[in-house]
Amino acid sequence: MSPFLIRAVHLRHTNSLALSHFQQATLCYRQACYVEAIQHYLAGLKLDAAQHHYIYADLAKAYEMVGEWDTALACLDIALRLCPDSPTALRRKARILDEKACYDSLISLDDLRQPPPQAFSKRLNFDATIRSQQRVNSEIFSLTCHSAMRSQTLWNICQLIHRTYAELGEILGYYPLRSVPISIKNTNGTAVSKRSLPQWASGCYDGSIHLGYCAAGDPVLGILYALLRHEWVHLLVYHLTNGQCPVWINEGLAQSIARPMFQFERFNLQQAGEKKQLLPIDALNKPFSQISTKYRNLAYIQSAASVDYLVQQSGYSRIRDLLHQLSNGIPIDPAIKQTFGLTLKDIPFLNIS
Repeated sequence: MSPFLIRAVHLRHTNSLALSHFQQATLCYRQACYVEAIQHYLAGLKLDAAQHHYIYADLAKAYEMVGEWDTALACLDIALRLCPDSPTALRRKARILDEKACYDSLISLDDLRQPPPQAFSKRLNFDATIRSQQRVNSEIFSLTCHSAMRSQTLWNICQLIHRTYAELGEILGYYPLRSVPISIKNTNGTAVSKRSLPQWASGCYDGSIHLGYCAAGDPVLGILYALLRHEWVHLLVYHLTNGQCPVWINEGLAQSIARPMFQFERFNLQQAGEKKQLLPIDALNKPFSQISTKYRNLAYIQSAASVDYLVQQSGYSRIRDLLHQLSNGIPIDPAIKQTFGLTLKDIPFLNIS
């Protein structure tokens, strides 16, 4: 066989292997195994000399999902060098810059650079049967980490839990009477069907707080902090209302307090309003797990925007009054009327038919 034919056969084989990696990366991404997806994208790019811009754009999206903002932006810069007018790459770059700024603003890294005291290491409990499991117990919380973390990261997480306890307790006027069980798990490489968390969320509250993240190493603290705040609000609302809070208020309050709304979320909300595609109140009163994935993000931002409006009108003191009314079994319509002097139709972004 001539050298030319040998090179042609090798090229076809190499391209076939690269395509196989890209296809596997897509499958891993759909299964929320983002680290594995990244590994396949990188392996495919080493084999494929063509360097298609859309592969770098997809790789950036996988890096986005594990909170590696700078690497994601670097991939998008490559994609835009290969195809400067790529709408997908431009849109993703704007979104990631927005997300990075939001999550970076949630925590002060200066507060998280102090090394853990020696006493902290002595408080750590390790499960002898599960090598990577670490536990921290305090009067406020009992934390179980099901994935190995550096002691510095674990200490930082404990500091963020204390901050959440204090700040959200002041906002909503309630502090848990018992130590709150919190579990954290790296879902990297875990099949979706085997996860303890529901497929549609990275956190849940069911009497305990469960948080999931996907990363090759330690979690991104800004993201984990937002998840913690979201689920802690659910915990407080459950106790404040005896479990009688409408879903849209519960989810809206959790989303609003957890983190600022992204610019692209505001744009999507505005577009839905202009196109008369806002979800009806009946849909927002059902568990968001029952809403199709296509509309679930809209449900969160629609509810958050509605709660934001109420907070802007009268502050959190009235929100606390509203939750108190709900705890007494007063239906939401008269409770809103008594607390804010409004009807549900007066609240923007609530689609009342």
